[in-house]
Amino acid sequence: MDLEKEVKDHGSRLNNVERDISELKKDLSEGLTRVDQSNKYLREQNRDILKEVIKRNGLADKHDFEIKKMAKTNQFKMFGMIFGASGLAALVLDIIMKLIK
Repeated sequence: MDLEKEVKDHGSRLNNVERDISELKKDLSEGLTRVDQSNKYLREQNRDILKEVIKRNGLADKHDFEIKKMAKTNQFKMFGMIFGASGLAALVLDIIMKLIK
């Protein structure tokens, strides 16, 4: 009689273990699905952030180029005004000198 009871208890415990293992598998599967979804979302976020960084870097490079271009243009204008003004001053002085003579 004891052996029969132990066999029934053993069968019951095995069924409980199998049920627990089945629940663990289900929980693990659901957890992995959530992790996969989270990873997918993070990859999308990272891709969008990378696109924005690349876009802003491109705009910054373009902006830097435009600033350098304006600086060079302003330098040429300044030299042109200096030489033009000195040339105009020399012309005015030459005219005054000719009028005085």
